[in-house]
Amino acid sequence: MRHFYLIILGFFFYTSVNAQTTADYAVQLTAAVQVAPPGIKLSWVKHTDNPTYYIYRKSKTAQSWGTAIDTLTAADSTYTDNNVVADSAYEYQVVASGTTATGQGYIFAGIRSPALHSKGALIMLVDSTFTDSLSAELSRLKNDIRADGWEVIRYDISRNVPDSVVKATIKNVYNTNPRLRAVLIVGHIAVPYSGDINPDGHPDHLGAWPADLYYGNMDGLWTDNTVNDTSAGYVANRNKPGDGKWDQDGIPTPNRLQVSRIDFYDMPLFNKTEIAMMRSYLNKDHVYKWDSLAVVHRALISDNFGAFGGEAFAATGFRNFPPLVGTDSVKSISYISTLNTDSYQWSYGCGGGSFQSAGGIGSTSDFTTNNVNGIFTMLFGSYFGDWNAQNDFMRAPLCSDVPALTVCWSGRPHWFFHHMALGENIGYDALVSQNNQTLYLSQNFNYGATWVHAGLMGDLTLRTDYIKPVSNLAINTFADSGALLTWTASPDTAVHGYYVYRCATAYGSYQKISPMLAMPSYLDTVGTDGLQYYMVRPVKLTTTPSGTYYNLGLGEVDTATVTYQPVSVGNIASMSSLTLYPNPAKTSLSVSIEGKAGNATFRLMNVNGQVVKEYSRYLPGNKTCITFDVSKLPAGVYTLSAEMKNFTETKQWIKLN
Repeated sequence: MRHFYLIILGFFFYTSVNAQTTADYAVQLTAAVQVAPPGIKLSWVKHTDNPTYYIYRKSKTAQSWGTAIDTLTAADSTYTDNNVVADSAYEYQVVASGTTATGQGYIFAGIRSPALHSKGALIMLVDSTFTDSLSAELSRLKNDIRADGWEVIRYDISRNVPDSVVKATIKNVYNTNPRLRAVLIVGHIAVPYSGDINPDGHPDHLGAWPADLYYGNMDGLWTDNTVNDTSAGYVANRNKPGDGKWDQDGIPTPNRLQVSRIDFYDMPLFNKTEIAMMRSYLNKDHVYKWDSLAVVHRALISDNFGAFGGEAFAATGFRNFPPLVGTDSVKSISYISTLNTDSYQWSYGCGGGSFQSAGGIGSTSDFTTNNVNGIFTMLFGSYFGDWNAQNDFMRAPLCSDVPALTVCWSGRPHWFFHHMALGENIGYDALVSQNNQTLYLSQNFNYGATWVHAGLMGDLTLRTDYIKPVSNLAINTFADSGALLTWTASPDTAVHGYYVYRCATAYGSYQKISPMLAMPSYLDTVGTDGLQYYMVRPVKLTTTPSGTYYNLGLGEVDTATVTYQPVSVGNIASMSSLTLYPNPAKTSLSVSIEGKAGNATFRLMNVNGQVVKEYSRYLPGNKTCITFDVSKLPAGVYTLSAEMKNFTETKQWIKLN
């Protein structure tokens, strides 16, 4: 099916018949939250179009909004939701229905939104061109992805392998690993082409476009026998039966996997080798993730289209940026000249385009001589959304040595990134945007929704906020007594605590084995004997314009061969709960017991089973806390035995100097 669209993006002097501004087609939302009593207060910039505001709320994964939970007048600019609980997050839609324009805004707001410990499994597809030349950088990338909660599966593949073979590799993992969530392509592995589309509206650009979404579509049927269109001026877009380019204009079923690509093929204007540009990217990606880069949480919009008959391409920026950086931190200013000298975490630029330029923004050559001091980039204009072309403008920001790390072509369709304000990775919202049809809207339509061309360039695992990790992780093991982990605390003074994770394999699924720890140590006493991989991650309660969430830093990993003491079964009827703290202990050891009343005997035994102290106490029932002085005991591993009515409960603990 051919998709013709009569509005041609190359002529960016279009004037809206209603003279509305681009911002009129967005609702610029932020949120303030409180814990007690729980409440989420939404705020927005008032529209001047005398609108009625409709408020909707849903869970993060719900696929419909239902009916409005409230309706407000044009005089209102806030809404407070008291029907919420702490340690949770909610997604809101605010629709401003005016006399000549309708705007939508979206925010994912939370009160101490829980930490995202596990992201699932990720396939890292590496172009074998880089296997040897970038061995160290690729290993570091794999480690960084693991450190952010991903199970990592790596395949090195020749760039000459057909896309169908690459897809079969992905599909095989998908069918055997239910945790698979993402595919990260590193290099110029086969670029799928699909469809008979021209989302930029140009008749000479009708045909197949790059379609990395093909790699994330696990359930749909893809064919190569119906489209026969050779009218495109660019040879790569011509699509004939049996030529290896797919027929589908849009994804045949919702995509299951996040997909992104890091690709510097055929960018000669930068006068660097492909290997050098890939190395530069992987270096700045690493620096950003380890919180070693001064990031300014603000956003830039350079809109050279205006309302454009209601499509309002730059509404993507006005809609996304306030929940991420705050309304006051969104600036409508020039693009290249600003980013050359100032740092902005997010940017949006649009204008009439060519493969190597966007009107009012600049050209590919501008990126060769100017800095790009931004992390997350959205661009829009004719032609360059078809990114697999020489010196393509869409990929140009990533070629810079300064930290531009992701790019997407946002406007047809619009993209939605509001979940990132509470810790999601950009690949999560890329998938949401690619699958979106009517859940998230812009002026009640979203041209190009679910089409195959909507691809993300850069590292899909990136997030908006990172904290400095721990260091010097050390593991001491004790025969049949587990392992003691110690580490140097994160230099971030606002860190709330630490979590410890464990896995039987280096890049498998790490499971959380500790509560949030206040001290930089943990005693692991229960598990299966053998080689263990441990990870320690700091956690910080981070405040954003969307609320608060527990933000995890990257993890430090080390290994040890561990043996554990067999687990004893205590008297559940008389002693239902026994907890030791702190563990490890230096001067005192407290025992918290929850159970029935009665006499109890407590024995402290060393690693050889010798009793070094013995106490008798009457327990009044319910929850009782007893503290023992252990300051004079030598450092080492000990066992506390609690006996009550001929039943025994034992717990291991460690004495520190």
